[in-house]
Amino acid sequence: MCSGFVAPGPANRQIYRAVLECVLPPGSGLPGPVVTRDDLRHAVEAIKPGYKDVFRRVRELQGEEGLTGLVKWGSKYQLQHLAIESKREPRKAISSAVARKIALKQGSRCTVCGAALELDGKIDVDHRVPRKRQGTSFEGNLQVLCRACNINKSTQCSGCELPCETCGWAFPEKYRPVKLSPSIILRVNALARDTNRPADDVANELLDRALREDHQR
Repeated sequence: MCSGFVAPGPANRQIYRAVLECVLPPGSGLPGPVVTRDDLRHAVEAIKPGYKDVFRRVRELQGEEGLTGLVKWGSKYQLQHLAIESKREPRKAISSAVARKIALKQGSRCTVCGAALELDGKIDVDHRVPRKRQGTSFEGNLQVLCRACNINKSTQCSGCELPCETCGWAFPEKYRPVKLSPSIILRVNALARDTNRPADDVANELLDRALREDHQR
């Protein structure tokens, strides 16, 4: 289990090994023992005193390394199975030159909200298709967002299973989110209640009808 890592450097692999030997000590079976954050810290501290990024490495094991059997609830962890899912591309830092190039290609504006980007400081480069869904770090999968949209996209992506290819956060050039006025939302919801249908279905039906009628004119 302590081999075949996609992490590029030996230092991270040493931390992975310490974490894995903590959640599955030699001679123990599955599921492994329930361990705490302090247990993991102590295991890493034994081989690398003062190490600060223990739980970043744990998240990489769960993500990049595909160890989905390492589960967390609260401040406790347990290794429940050894199945390995598809490994992600190792995280690579996006250079400031690439970030600036992408931002300039976007007209120095956030692709989602259109806010002007500050190019002199840190530029927030986003993976359109998240790395946890096998998104790569090639330029075609990168966009630059303002800080607020970057945070909001991360929140929206968490736990989402809808296809990224039709998402307004991933490809706002094609699927820019539509903001309806409060009065329209109230009217759609009232019609949905009156007809006992989901509000989304009512809104899509009304918009589809209006667009087809406009096209026929």
